[in-house]
Amino acid sequence: MKTLFITVFIMLQYLVFPQETFFQVYQTPKHERAFECIQTQNGKYILVGDRATDYNYDTITGISVLVDEFGNIENELLYNDPVYNTRFTIVTSLPNDDQFLIIGSKDSVVGVDSYSKIIEYIVDSSLTLIQSNSFFELKNHLTYPWKCEIVDDTILYLLIEDHPLPDSMFSQQLGVAKIRLLDDSLSSYFNQGTGSSSPHYAQDIIFSKLSSIVKVFFMGSGIDESNLLKILYLDTNLNYITSFPAPGNNISSTPCATHFNDSIYILTATSSPTLSIPIQHIISYKMSSFTDTILSFTEYVNSFDTILYAGAGTNTAICGNSIFITGIYNIKPFQFPWQTSPIWIQITKMDIDLNILSHHFYGGDAQYMPYCITATSDGGAFITGFTWNYTIPGNEQWDIFALKVDTAGLVTNIPENATWQKNDAILCPNPGSEYSIAIVGVQHPKATLLLYDLNGREIIEKELHQSQTQISTTSLPTGTYIYKFIANEKVIGTGKWVKQ
Repeated sequence: MKTLFITVFIMLQYLVFPQETFFQVYQTPKHERAFECIQTQNGKYILVGDRATDYNYDTITGISVLVDEFGNIENELLYNDPVYNTRFTIVTSLPNDDQFLIIGSKDSVVGVDSYSKIIEYIVDSSLTLIQSNSFFELKNHLTYPWKCEIVDDTILYLLIEDHPLPDSMFSQQLGVAKIRLLDDSLSSYFNQGTGSSSPHYAQDIIFSKLSSIVKVFFMGSGIDESNLLKILYLDTNLNYITSFPAPGNNISSTPCATHFNDSIYILTATSSPTLSIPIQHIISYKMSSFTDTILSFTEYVNSFDTILYAGAGTNTAICGNSIFITGIYNIKPFQFPWQTSPIWIQITKMDIDLNILSHHFYGGDAQYMPYCITATSDGGAFITGFTWNYTIPGNEQWDIFALKVDTAGLVTNIPENATWQKNDAILCPNPGSEYSIAIVGVQHPKATLLLYDLNGREIIEKELHQSQTQISTTSLPTGTYIYKFIANEKVIGTGKWVKQ
């Protein structure tokens, strides 16, 4: 009966909000980034981030953007302050279904001192401002709210990046604030940096109803190669209970904890064999909310030089019986943030048992950094972040992108003039040299790779029977080539590959 109810509910959602799909880049004269997003009750999307006059980020303004169900910008809201730099990093729904809480920070320099505050906007689904507030001022700190958890509709647990000055890059700590939503009062605060000279990098926060424990995921506190990720336990008043290394295989970055139900959460992160080996791939764990032990996991491992990172920020969205994971393919970490080769946004769909159902790749024409994915009412997912187009000479500007996929993880209405691509298979690393890796989504157990020169002559034809196949390209002259993947007599991937 419960299964029937869920099925009928999902079908009704599809009738109310058809599965519109799109991939939009919002190019403006400003330098803009998006860090988090949420869908409203009427099927639109609120994105939050920051805007700067240039890439130096000397002057920063918090920005919130309302995008309709077709990917068009309907409205925007700025936090303008003549003294403070501001940014928004969190958006979440309030107990009132038509209201949303946008959280950020503002900081200023007064004389030799700096001051930082938490800021919040309460808006409705049209992005109309209802209320604004600022509180919790720290002297000579930069504080950036990063993730939050609302408990019982009245308590907000806020995870904060705390950067003590003047060495904010090397002394970063994490803070957790407990805030009463009804009166915006700060009832308690925990700072992991107290009595410690080691940096602590805030990653995520969830609340366990079974044990009434606030769980904070962070990097630091005795960083070693066994596992960089640690879990911190706090009670409901933010008193320290314990901390310990997270279970699992060598989690190295971008961990994200997402509630599956009251007893299980999904932990998705980037994993690597050791810190000294530059092979990165994605791993997802189904975790016990009560004991933080692994119930099951899945891992998709890459070949050397083909680096896949889990998406930054929120990289996991659970929608009914589907789990969507964002990844960043062909990334070169040591070139970030100005990588001059294509990056693909990878969308992986899994079932509730963590079986991988499909991989789809979007982009390939610029550098993309996905920062948030959220489940949508039609059974699909919405992804936002920021992009840099390295093909434009002299361009040093970030722009916000929005990617909406359907229940299969697909964009179905690709414009003819789109520079980006939707592929089920790609050729990496790109650029490459002595070899390339043919990467095919698991939904295609058999495929064929065809490689052409710019004159249309076929150079390579290779049958593929696995998700990753190494192709020798030693004998090929340097230059640009066109690749095409065929499966079941259909083109499942095409693009340009460069040999250096």
